[in-house]
Amino acid sequence: MNRARHEENTAKHPRAGAVLGTVLLIVAAVCAFLYRDRLSGSDAKQPATAPAVSAGDAYTYETGSQQMFALMGSELAIASTTGLQVLDENGKSILREVFSMSRPAVAACDGCAVFYDVGGTSIRAVRAGKSTSLDRASPVTSVSVSDGGFIAVSGEEDGYKGSVKVYNSKFEAVYEWFSGSGYPLDAAVSPDGGSLAVLTVGSAGSEVHLFALNSEKETASVKLDGELGLRLHYSKNGDFCVLTQKNLYFYSGSGKTLSTFSFGSNTLEDYEFSPELTVVSLGQYVSGGSTVLTSLGQDGKKLGSVTLSEAPVTLSSQGRRLLVLSNEAVTVYDSALRAQKSAATSSGYISAALLPDGDALLLSTHYGEKCTPESN
Repeated sequence: MNRARHEENTAKHPRAGAVLGTVLLIVAAVCAFLYRDRLSGSDAKQPATAPAVSAGDAYTYETGSQQMFALMGSELAIASTTGLQVLDENGKSILREVFSMSRPAVAACDGCAVFYDVGGTSIRAVRAGKSTSLDRASPVTSVSVSDGGFIAVSGEEDGYKGSVKVYNSKFEAVYEWFSGSGYPLDAAVSPDGGSLAVLTVGSAGSEVHLFALNSEKETASVKLDGELGLRLHYSKNGDFCVLTQKNLYFYSGSGKTLSTFSFGSNTLEDYEFSPELTVVSLGQYVSGGSTVLTSLGQDGKKLGSVTLSEAPVTLSSQGRRLLVLSNEAVTVYDSALRAQKSAATSSGYISAALLPDGDALLLSTHYGEKCTPESN
């Protein structure tokens, strides 16, 4: 396994303590945003017309608090404070594991899901109905899963500002990077499995470090001075983007700037990444309180936008299609954000997922319900 140590260990430098508290508060704020209730809803209201659901019905699951959902292809992965559960494409439970998580989260790709405790040490990787423990000795900040099944785990590390550990699709550790100059917030492996990008934050702003997984040498870096990076994401073609509080930055796989999309005076409410599409939900609080969804391609070029009367409950994507759940309906848009299909829903669903076959899976705190949107 390759191990790369970036610069010297500065964690105990005399000046480090002066900014450490501020940076840690920033890290906490970022985590609070990334793992907010946009995909969960342990305290959300139940649908007013919720039917009685028995334990044997399809798409029923444990009701543990702070639920988070993700799709593994057609399977549904559910994380909560009481552990993990996986339902197959017919909604039947194929895996249930009980363990404690204070701030549960889940990342997934087709056929693989990783359940983890943000700020804790518990990590479970699941494939083919089997769970593997990847628990850490130090707290987890974030986890990503690439389309190729590579897992990147960012977290704290004794003696360093943090570290990133990469696992292959067999859950074998293949790379580890130790940071001495910035706190790792997010990391991702490229679609071809050859490169690693790490988003860090320090007193001067954020920075992205690029590595080849077959070498310990850093290949490139990108500085975002004065910016607070929130998330990093690879596109299908190997380019990547960085989401900050005020901008989306798009780069080539080698770190060359491609384009920037500014949020202006608008407020970032939500976002959705797919291998082919990036969507941001921006609140126009200064100009009346409406919400604007904007879609961008892999190179950052604007594909379309649509104005909504209120912020979506959640966003979900498949390829170049986007699902938007509101309090009254579920709507499927194309990449230019032209409405293609829709269906009325009752209020109270806390999340939804766009399934590969085009159906929508509406999710409450204790059961899911399939819905087939009709063409407009």
